[in-house]
Amino acid sequence: MIADGIAIDLFSLLKIKLYFVQLIGFHDAAIAPTPNGHAFHVRFTTVDKIPDIALPCVNELLNVLDSHHPFHLAPSAVGGPYLEDEDLWQLLIGSIFVDVSLIMFYTVEDISSLPVLTIKSMLESLIVIIHKHDLESRPLKHLQTHLRKALRRTLDLLLQNIGYELRQLAFSAIQAFTSKWPSPVGTLLLYVISMRRSMFLCILKIV
Repeated sequence: MIADGIAIDLFSLLKIKLYFVQLIGFHDAAIAPTPNGHAFHVRFTTVDKIPDIALPCVNELLNVLDSHHPFHLAPSAVGGPYLEDEDLWQLLIGSIFVDVSLIMFYTVEDISSLPVLTIKSMLESLIVIIHKHDLESRPLKHLQTHLRKALRRTLDLLLQNIGYELRQLAFSAIQAFTSKWPSPVGTLLLYVISMRRSMFLCILKIV
């Protein structure tokens, strides 16, 4: 319903976020007040293993992140270094869940052991975050560090036996990142990955 644009206030959205991170199994999940006591955000740390009962919710997170419906969000509602900043930014309804998706991606243990549909959804969510969410905005800027950690986890996936479709998605995520935030290191990394993929496909044709 959130992804479909149903009207919702910030406090209700924060409660949904809290229930969501608790269901997934994040440690230390709680509603936390800002230092000035004027606002709240959802605090959580890492997740070790996603319980089976939470997998459908993880899969559906993609729809929320991909929703085009706008939502005014202040840095104080997301956490990070600007907890006392209550200026509103027009972002997307799914922007408040970006941190959940990124931290879940790089902290969950043995991501390759998750169901294929869930890994696919998590990789697609990563691509959506890169393309659609403004990580240069003040509420989300601190999540760039988490995004880089998620991309390092994506590189690890490329070295595992995850199947062609997931490998393509992982490559697409890295390509999207290096295209949006180009750097000499990123360009070189993408070139190396492309060469390795080409060599892999050649080997498959020979075999």
